[in-house]
Amino acid sequence: MNLIRTLVVDDDQEIAGVHSGFLLAHGGFAVVGVANSGSEALEKVRELKPELMLLDIHLPDMSGIEVLRAARNIPGDPVDIIAITAARELETVRAAMAGGVLHYLVKPFNSRVLMQRLDDYVRHRASIVAHSSVSAGPLDQERIDRLLAAGPGKAAPPASPAFTGSLPKGLSQPTLESVIGALRSSGTGSSASEVAAQLGLARVSARRYLEYLVTKGNARIVPKYGAAGRPEKFYVWTAG
Repeated sequence: MNLIRTLVVDDDQEIAGVHSGFLLAHGGFAVVGVANSGSEALEKVRELKPELMLLDIHLPDMSGIEVLRAARNIPGDPVDIIAITAARELETVRAAMAGGVLHYLVKPFNSRVLMQRLDDYVRHRASIVAHSSVSAGPLDQERIDRLLAAGPGKAAPPASPAFTGSLPKGLSQPTLESVIGALRSSGTGSSASEVAAQLGLARVSARRYLEYLVTKGNARIVPKYGAAGRPEKFYVWTAG
């Protein structure tokens, strides 16, 4: 898998380091640079050609909105941008949206929220690659519509019949996608306790989602025996 080249921009070096750690822990990203000011960020966009930028809005020399607009004028492939900031003003959010940010995360947030957004972006990139591999020619309306529908912040196209139609009462689509992401990232399978701990869910809730995936054929149960000889259920992703 090609890692997504990412630039982290935050005026606080410690926070920039935390965000870099999240990217590395995710496994789908490579941190190619860190910038603590707007001018440094633009310089590194020109030099490093990142594919994604995690951008703070409050910077010491210029606003993140100015960085966003200036980055759009840099020659070469455009850099995708996820805003991560404490700025909550309506005009700032609207300006960021108009500038084309893919997500706008307001500090503080927990690691699960950021990981969900990163998973969303990975799916977005995969969708673009899939469409580009079909044909190098112009896109027709149907392919354009499919590409837009798969964009970050929108419902991802279903990967299997398990994700179509309404979910059982008490289950939510965002949480289901998080459980799927946790399960897919584990090659040998995960227990309900492990998934619950990773996502901050109650064990019984995690088990409900996992059992739902089993009933839909997207996961299977593999018993594993502990020291006491009692088997524990491990769930293994089977839908590809």
